Amino acid sequence: MTSINPRALAAWSAAALVVVLTSTNPVYRVLVLLLALNILMTLRRPDAALRPLFIAVAVASALAVVFNVLLSHTGVHTLVELPGQLPGIGGPITVEAVIYGIGVALGLATAVLAVAPLSRVLHPHDLIDAFPRSLQRTAALTGAAVNLVPAVARNAVAISEAQRMRGRGRTRLRDWHAVAAPIVISALDDSLQLAEAMEARGFGAAPRSRYAVSRRDLASTLVIACSVAAAVLTVVARLTGGLPDWYPFPVTTLPELSLLPVIACVLLAVPLLTWRRS
Repeated sequence: MTSINPRALAAWSAAALVVVLTSTNPVYRVLVLLLALNILMTLRRPDAALRPLFIAVAVASALAVVFNVLLSHTGVHTLVELPGQLPGIGGPITVEAVIYGIGVALGLATAVLAVAPLSRVLHPHDLIDAFPRSLQRTAALTGAAVNLVPAVARNAVAISEAQRMRGRGRTRLRDWHAVAAPIVISALDDSLQLAEAMEARGFGAAPRSRYAVSRRDLASTLVIACSVAAAVLTVVARLTGGLPDWYPFPVTTLPELSLLPVIACVLLAVPLLTWRRS
């Protein structure tokens, strides 16, 4: 397994976010999305499940499309006309609104998947090491937050299986109130145990120690350099007018491409060439 430096991966995620959030151009977002998917599939930990992440991203993206389509009534090509008596959503549903909703969903999905490697490739303690010593409290909070959702999911599955073993039928949506209370209590108990463990180990009393220091090799240095270069090129393109926003209103046109953002996206592909996980 190739050693993956946490700070190098954090630099890549930050640069990917800069590219995604600096412009609404869907072409660059698609390029970053494909790179993020490749990094997740290639470098993910063996114990890191990607299916729940993809399902959550798909649901959030679908909701983004639906809300934008229903609330945006701008455009010249009408698909259907909703009655004006419907509060908020009454009016024309246009092709441009659908395209804009897809663009918003694309930006949301790409932004989430750009930072997903921090939790699917790195272990929580690796993520903590990505922070400098001056931000050790923020690092501990981030590591605990990364563990929160998987821990709650494991508790939910364990509680549901325990109830079925005791004769309770399969949990339906209307029966989740009987599972919610034990889940909340288990989450509170886990948080208390974590706080007691941190206090017993003297958290905050001195600079944090490391079990193993992650060395920065040539590959990690190259990833950091290319990530910084990608972010700088994107910002320069934005400031010089080479990275304009794209909107499908009032009539949809093809997004324009510029050289600097394309180079930035190419630089973000460096981790796929330098890192491999067997």
